[in-house]
Amino acid sequence: MLQQIKYYRRLWQRKLRRRLRRRYYKRSTILPHLLIVCLCVIIVFLSYSIYFNSSAMEHSLLRTILGFGLPINKGEIQGYPGWTYTLRSVIYLVTDYDLGNPRSLFDATFPMLTRIKNREVWEDRPLMIIPELAFAPEPVKPDLTVRQEHGQPFVPTQAPLVLLYHTHSSEMYLGPQAVKDNYRNSHYVFRSNTDPKITGVMEVGNHLAKALQSQGISVMHHRQIHDWPSLASSYLNSERTVREILQKHPSIKYVLDIHRDANVPEPVVIIDGKRVAKVVIVVGTAQDIPQAHPNWQRNLEFAQKFYGIAEQMYPGLMRPLQVRRDARYNQHLSDNSLVIEIGSVENTLEEALLSAELIATILAQIIKQDNALP
Repeated sequence: MLQQIKYYRRLWQRKLRRRLRRRYYKRSTILPHLLIVCLCVIIVFLSYSIYFNSSAMEHSLLRTILGFGLPINKGEIQGYPGWTYTLRSVIYLVTDYDLGNPRSLFDATFPMLTRIKNREVWEDRPLMIIPELAFAPEPVKPDLTVRQEHGQPFVPTQAPLVLLYHTHSSEMYLGPQAVKDNYRNSHYVFRSNTDPKITGVMEVGNHLAKALQSQGISVMHHRQIHDWPSLASSYLNSERTVREILQKHPSIKYVLDIHRDANVPEPVVIIDGKRVAKVVIVVGTAQDIPQAHPNWQRNLEFAQKFYGIAEQMYPGLMRPLQVRRDARYNQHLSDNSLVIEIGSVENTLEEALLSAELIATILAQIIKQDNALP
């Protein structure tokens, strides 16, 4: 009997030791696994921060490497953070959420709070040339004092006839300082798609809208930021915007994507004693790329008509018409759709604003000839 007790006692002790060894082994293996997981999380977080942090693109060495490796204007890449954000851009395009900005989830969930916070009032810039033009039609006294919220379009009381928007919302006018600073800050670096900054090209678009309204033309100026977080996806973003606007406002017959150019040797012309930024029209035909654009001829005809009237009214204002076979610039969405580059980064904002007034008078003449006014 005593021997049996000893036997079962030894057996129980063996089982106990086995269980203790198993538990110790499990703990000893779990701890390294936890450490590995923690390290992976830290590495991913640091990589994520470095990759998506806009300040990383400010490093001069990185900009130099990108300048050698990418076939783009060196002046255009200075200070602009969007060239490596392809994944981030695709996710933002599909979901409206920005991986590099968790606040975008809050902004999308509570859009009214975002609008209230970002509300801005445009600077009141008087028209300098149009009041002096003898051929300008009588204005219909539109309400030009309507306050706009940043990122929200100005919608006129009448059905809009002209749509103005900006695919490259970040473009700035630097004047002669652009060359001296090696085109640094040629693009404003947006912090989010609700950034309240009013850039140079936005100012020009707003002034163009005001000039058109002064001549009795109903215009919608859409200020949505499209080249954030990536310049590469800007046309995808703006295409979505234009599609939605054209569906909601079928009265729109003229669509102008307002840009500014860069590296223009002689960007200024003297008109009526004033320094005015030169303008170029760009038409995309998509003939050399696998994208549908069957009616590009209509836009080309509109561009040629625009150019001809501009040359008659203001000789020297227009640079030669540019036709690109490797792009369509959203011009497949509508007839009478153009990219208009008003001035260059080497122009001052004032020169571009004066040019916008002349563009308005040219477009007013075209609309009058087309009998497009309601």
